[in-house]
Amino acid sequence: MMRLNRRNLVWLIPVLMIVTFPVWQLPISSFLAPRGLEESNGDASTKKEHDFIMQKVLITQNQAGEKTAEIRARQAYTSEQPDEFVLVDIDSDLYDDQGDMVNIKADSGIYNTQTKHLILNKNVIVSRDSQKQQLFTDLLHYLDDKRIIDSPVPTRMVTEGAEIKGSSLRYDIVTGQFLVGGRVYTILQPE
Repeated sequence: MMRLNRRNLVWLIPVLMIVTFPVWQLPISSFLAPRGLEESNGDASTKKEHDFIMQKVLITQNQAGEKTAEIRARQAYTSEQPDEFVLVDIDSDLYDDQGDMVNIKADSGIYNTQTKHLILNKNVIVSRDSQKQQLFTDLLHYLDDKRIIDSPVPTRMVTEGAEIKGSSLRYDIVTGQFLVGGRVYTILQPE
């Protein structure tokens, strides 16, 4: 039989620690855990504040009590950016100070609720019925605070008796002025 002397006791202590490890491991590890840090997993930092899909959306914009824009979409859902919504099948009306309307249709777009910036893309058609004008492009920006429509990509404008093509277009809703950039091609058709 084994006698308990100092030499045997020195070997017995580590053996007892290993055998009883499951019993004392949890209380000791929780005691030694760092304090003051919030427990979070990797998913919590990427969690969205909101995530939803809306059907038949209507957005109305006003300046000084006057309606400046009405944006309708078949569907809207959240994007990766917190203040942006992705819009699908857009039909919007923009109003100038005289009450004339500019209608814009597009397949998709992004609306920023903070800046009130609307980006439309894919088959964008701008119609101004009072002047019998239509504009066709694939990308269009509407800045509500400046009341400007800007298309930085090639555009084609069709009006009574003329067709104008350019590499970009800027339209000021308040003044009614167009600025076509780049190489401009014009086809005039006699009436």
